[in-house]
Amino acid sequence: MLTNSEAIILGYINYSETSVILKAYTKSFGFKSFIIRGIRTKKKKKITLGQLQPLTILDIEFNNTKNNKLSYLKTIKVIEPFTSINNDIIKINICLFLAEFLSKTLRIDLKNTQLFEFMKQSLLWFDNSEKAPNFHLLFILKLSDYLGIMPKYSSDEYLFFDIENGVFTNTPASKKYVKGQVVDDLQNILGIKFDYNNKVLTNIKQRKDMLNFLILYYEFHVSGFIRPKSVDILNEVFS
Repeated sequence: MLTNSEAIILGYINYSETSVILKAYTKSFGFKSFIIRGIRTKKKKKITLGQLQPLTILDIEFNNTKNNKLSYLKTIKVIEPFTSINNDIIKINICLFLAEFLSKTLRIDLKNTQLFEFMKQSLLWFDNSEKAPNFHLLFILKLSDYLGIMPKYSSDEYLFFDIENGVFTNTPASKKYVKGQVVDDLQNILGIKFDYNNKVLTNIKQRKDMLNFLILYYEFHVSGFIRPKSVDILNEVFS
């Protein structure tokens, strides 16, 4: 039976010489994988590879299969066309990174409308912003709230952040912890009302250290999560 849903593209992989498997996070069903047959042929078709840019917001029509079987994607329509994201090399690389990050995080076929709306509205904000070098960091941190793993804020001053236990402390109870400027930066970000215009991270080193911390944090708290390959490319872009 055919059904519709809004969806955000997380990426695709080759399935055969002419077909691909699309990964997306949908508003109505959570994470889903779709097969698109014949997309690499020269014949006239309804769906093209050019429409499958990372984090594009779509309305899709598909047959909703169960038991982890691939759904057949029939039609797609871009409902929120990006402007600056598709023309700014920094924004392009940030979206490539976030798409890979999300594909390694959102693997559960579980509906979460609030999470979808957070992703959608964040991307629209990013597209309309002039400069947002901290967007990906704040996005990942806020994402942890929707996943139920957000670090616990404390207004007291601490020397360390215990990654395993997700708390600020002066005496880490585990071997996985960070110290120094990244602890202060994390505490300052958490202590301010969430806003993508947050100015806590002002230089390359702060951003790089925060990104490395967040990846370590997700590696410990999200089952199966591994460091995205695009991290190194992103660090080069900002260096």
